[in-house]
Amino acid sequence: MNMDSVQVAIAGSGCVLASGRGPEHLWSAAVEGRSGIVPLSSPLLRSERIAAFGHVGDQEHQRSRQDVPQNLQRYCPPAVIWGVSSVRQALAEAGLEPGADGLRYGLYCCQGGYTHPSVASYGELLDECRDASGADMQRLAQRVLQERALDPFLVLKSLSNGLLGIVSLALKLECECNAYMQGVAGNLAALREARAALQSGRIDAAIVVGAGSELDPLALAALAEAGAIGTDGPVSLRAFDRQGGGGIAGEGAAALILRRADDLPPGPQVCLAELAAHPRLESLNLPDRQADLLIGSASGDPQQDADLARTLARTGAAHITSAVGVTGLLSGAPSLVDLILARQALVAQCVPPVIGLEQPVDPRLPFVAGGRRDAVLHDCLIVNRDTNGFSACYRLDLQAAD
Repeated sequence: MNMDSVQVAIAGSGCVLASGRGPEHLWSAAVEGRSGIVPLSSPLLRSERIAAFGHVGDQEHQRSRQDVPQNLQRYCPPAVIWGVSSVRQALAEAGLEPGADGLRYGLYCCQGGYTHPSVASYGELLDECRDASGADMQRLAQRVLQERALDPFLVLKSLSNGLLGIVSLALKLECECNAYMQGVAGNLAALREARAALQSGRIDAAIVVGAGSELDPLALAALAEAGAIGTDGPVSLRAFDRQGGGGIAGEGAAALILRRADDLPPGPQVCLAELAAHPRLESLNLPDRQADLLIGSASGDPQQDADLARTLARTGAAHITSAVGVTGLLSGAPSLVDLILARQALVAQCVPPVIGLEQPVDPRLPFVAGGRRDAVLHDCLIVNRDTNGFSACYRLDLQAAD
């Protein structure tokens, strides 16, 4: 059997983002042009140059905590909690229950921002041991040495495979599993392995999940130094706009359930048809057919977005949009969020606008601005670019009901 002939479909999705908890909230925010980016708020971080962030709201966080067994929560930074919640949402939509449905599973995880919990933990501990005259070193020593405030088990919070471990334990999974790096490259690697495992018949259902947060002074400083986020106080991320002031970081999680299309009930399916990648954007191998819809991961920097627009022009897409204005720039699940949005658009036959777009970096391209646009959509291209230039392209096809 030719593996490439086995169609792999998205059977379920879930997310916890600045737009809210669940794909329906991501979709409604996107079509309404409503950004989840708000003023930067953290008890451990203040900044005049970085003014905004794509925060996950406290209400969404508390709801997500209910999806993680209480005995595991002590091992979880917030992003891992959001990842577990996203997986549970996706499984529920797909109608699956690991351990009870007789299916063979694969778990493929991408974790971003996993170094920040140690900084937060130290900050919280120092705050607890502070009095009117400053740090109470006797109290600090007692907390660390006697009360084991930084017990070694907390190292699990900062492991790059912590998400994989907690999801496995929370769902009691016994399956093929892999942990990948963050960002576009990590998402691509996870999706490639998940699709290959399904096409080869090793598994019956793939769980692909990414989660991360850059709400940490060291992480934000590194992004600012790399030029990935603006440092002149931008309060909105203006994708593909000449007035863009730079990127704005965000946080959250997203999950997909992938299955062989032939294993799903009859009906329309959104299938993952093609995947491609290249270290340089300009050399990215793009499909040789016109796309109905294109979703691009813009940076908010006019010059970088103009470079991306030149690549997007090669696709001949009928409609172009972007989701980053809703969520901010994500470390853990950038491609997964775009795949969720693309699936929603294909099913709804509607294209959400690029939030706040007024002066396109290339007026000749068919950017959707001002409001949602109804359209006949058979396929969608997603072009993602990491801050290091690594780029990936996906094509989703809407397969009609038999």
